[in-house]
Amino acid sequence: MSALLLGVHAGIAMFVTVRTLSWSYAAVLVIAVLALYLCWRRSIQAVEHNKPLWWILFGAILAKTTALALLFADSLLNAEGTLVMVDPSFYFCMASLLMIAAATYNPTGPMFRWTTAADTLLAIALAAMFYVTLHHAVDPSSPAASASFLILLFDGLDALVALFATIRLLGTRRKDERRFFFVLATFAWVDGICAAAHNRLLSLTESYLPELLLSIPLLVLGVLVSRRSIGWLRGYRPSRTAIYLSGSVSPFVLCLALCALVFFLLKSQPVLAMVILAVALTVYAARNAIVIGYHLAVEDELRLLRRGLQYTANHDELTGLQNRRGLFLALRRALDRTDDEKPCVSLAMLDVDRFKGFNDAYGHLAGDACLTLVAQALRAALTVVPGSVVARYGGEEFVVVLPGIDASEALGIIETVRQDVYTLGIANRHGIDGLVTISAGIATHCAPNPVSAETLLNLADEAVYRAKAAGRNRTM
Repeated sequence: MSALLLGVHAGIAMFVTVRTLSWSYAAVLVIAVLALYLCWRRSIQAVEHNKPLWWILFGAILAKTTALALLFADSLLNAEGTLVMVDPSFYFCMASLLMIAAATYNPTGPMFRWTTAADTLLAIALAAMFYVTLHHAVDPSSPAASASFLILLFDGLDALVALFATIRLLGTRRKDERRFFFVLATFAWVDGICAAAHNRLLSLTESYLPELLLSIPLLVLGVLVSRRSIGWLRGYRPSRTAIYLSGSVSPFVLCLALCALVFFLLKSQPVLAMVILAVALTVYAARNAIVIGYHLAVEDELRLLRRGLQYTANHDELTGLQNRRGLFLALRRALDRTDDEKPCVSLAMLDVDRFKGFNDAYGHLAGDACLTLVAQALRAALTVVPGSVVARYGGEEFVVVLPGIDASEALGIIETVRQDVYTLGIANRHGIDGLVTISAGIATHCAPNPVSAETLLNLADEAVYRAKAAGRNRTM
């Protein structure tokens, strides 16, 4: 179908008549309407997340089609296409504006919606300044110089559009978005190259064959949009650098291009130039303020999440006590801090007596409730001991770290804890006196002889076994 349309257009361009230009524009207009229809169909079929992108591209093609329709109407009034009656440049500018807007659009998250709005304002200001510059660049006394400058101006705008689309393509993670930006970037580059060649060939030849270059980008767009899937870049995964560049370079380049146009118009339109410059700088500053505020909020959230993760990593989910990881951190810290004032560190391991029988008799939910009550009793009893740490070592085993406490003091503290658990009065038909009790073993280290945390734990564990062997519900 594309080859047929291009062949028809080539046939029209080869037969030179009075109305060849009109017929040529008519052929381009038919191709543009077909591309517009395909974009509309793709916009309807796109996933909800991508619909805005495809609708923006549809608007850009609609603006370009309007410009081509004006060229066609002008050619009917004047076979040479003098552009006296109409001015399509506004719609070409609108098409470029919408393509830039599509390249900078990011619908995810409130911060991105605000930054996209700021980028859109910059793009609107850029298109407006480009249009004003376009008309002030025309010098009737020097048409050749004006034409050369206008060609360069349009080349710069087309290159800017293609650059934006390519940057966004290289920084896109989602497969469905990558398809859109591949279509946008390809169309932008082909359109820019064909437009640059068309504008230069017009001054070098009397043939109408250069008009074919107006059809090629629209045909390429139609082919890409009509395909169900695009296999290119299927395995591409953007690097972090590409993602960061895609998100940060757009507003900078927009503002830079706008400033370049402002300085060009500074002599001829100083008031307008200064107003646009003030608007551009204000929007750019506001955009940066939004981004900075967002990242500060994200940093606060990450800080809270980090604290939550650290707490989860070091605490037991059932009892809320330190877990084994938190225990080792606390014990090593206590051992490292032994000095002349606090030369000793005591460690007590406590084991709930006959807990397997309790679980078998009352069930695992009752067992969890029992462990929770024991943990609360341990925590309450040790609040009076500065720097003490209570941890669940695993199953029904608990460990208490007592920095600065010698063996005799530790024995008195742990005996109090043992009595507190006994007086809870938790029934256990397999336990001593029909109640839940604990057996405890204490190990104490005093400086200057070094000892590892594992050695101290093993010593306390051996003491627990001796307590159990001696009849349980006691401290060794």
